[in-house]
Amino acid sequence: DVDIKILAAGKSKYASLKERDIAMETKTNSEGSFFAGPLYDDIGYTVEASKAGYHLKQTGPYTFSCQKLGQILVRIYGEQDAELLPSVLLSLSGEEGYRNNSISGSGGTFSFGNLFPGSFYLRPLLKEYKFTPSAVAIDLNSGESREVEFRATRVAYSAMGSVTLLTGQPKEGVFVEARSESRGYYEEATTDSFGRFRLRGLVPGSIYSVRVVAKDDHRFAAVERASPEYVSIDVGQDDISGIDFVVFERPESTILSGHVEGDDLDMLQPQLSVEIRSAADPSRIESVLPVPLSYYFEVQNLPKGKHLVQLRSGLPSHTHRFESEIVEVDLDKQPQIHVGPLKYKTEERHHKQELTPAPVFPLIVGVSVIALVISMPRLKDLYQSAVGMTTLGSAAAPIKKEPRKTIMRKRA
Repeated sequence: DVDIKILAAGKSKYASLKERDIAMETKTNSEGSFFAGPLYDDIGYTVEASKAGYHLKQTGPYTFSCQKLGQILVRIYGEQDAELLPSVLLSLSGEEGYRNNSISGSGGTFSFGNLFPGSFYLRPLLKEYKFTPSAVAIDLNSGESREVEFRATRVAYSAMGSVTLLTGQPKEGVFVEARSESRGYYEEATTDSFGRFRLRGLVPGSIYSVRVVAKDDHRFAAVERASPEYVSIDVGQDDISGIDFVVFERPESTILSGHVEGDDLDMLQPQLSVEIRSAADPSRIESVLPVPLSYYFEVQNLPKGKHLVQLRSGLPSHTHRFESEIVEVDLDKQPQIHVGPLKYKTEERHHKQELTPAPVFPLIVGVSVIALVISMPRLKDLYQSAVGMTTLGSAAAPIKKEPRKTIMRKRA
């Protein structure tokens, strides 16, 4: 019995049929023939044929060839035949890139159907179990049905517990990890809507620390801390339950607090202020507040993200040198955080007057002028004296004397 569908190839003027609408359905008879009608003759029709477990290929307008497909039936048993196994992932791969990943039922059975002839590779996967055989190669003929069996042996175990708020409300999406520092093993899990978690694959004979981990990821719940901080477990040959945590949610509002320490703080306190800038854009100042008398400060409702915190001084820069350490905080990771102590260094500048050598020529000229001014009275006296001497010299110039003639007197 093959299912036959008669589909409209266009829109009919006489009936409410559009393209691809089903005009009629029927089945083939024992001879593989079918009959459908009456049909409106103002449109054409197409035919589709289908049958579970068979591949039908259209060879003409109303004729098909039929090929029976194969199947693989999988059965999985525990160490004891009556053991109820959890669902197992079955990975089936084949020719031409065929791949099918399916989950077995609670009874450990599953059927892969509608398989074309060819070679297949089947592998069961389940954490905490190893399988015998680990994988099976299967050659499947046309229409053939094959059955495959696996035996599961448990080699690892689970740790189970819950995560709740202080009110007892279960917390979904909390990240929980189990870590064995001595042997390097690590497993992780996330709580479900009931706040429950299950850490699978814990190796017997190992000691694990189980703890709640705050993740910087929107996929996980925003948790600030948990109590207890961690639980230490020693894994044996059985599952461990009753590992419960109480978590404290990360607050929505931000609080940044801190305190200041340094030399001569009581004297410098009126001149000090706390400056908070955006780490992404250091030129953007988010807040500035003076350092209180208590040296403790607090700023609320800053935007979440990374910020830079440092001290600023009101002392004149030309008289004092002031240096402050810069602290970076991330209010996404810790919306409420205390920083400090904020420390600083200050030093008074001592200015030394440096003598610069004066130009030599102007100095000589200046000294000469000063000496000239000072010696002016004396020069004047010398000048007048020189003039006077010149006058006297002129007046007292030697007069040319004529030689005195001797008069000879005769005696009578």
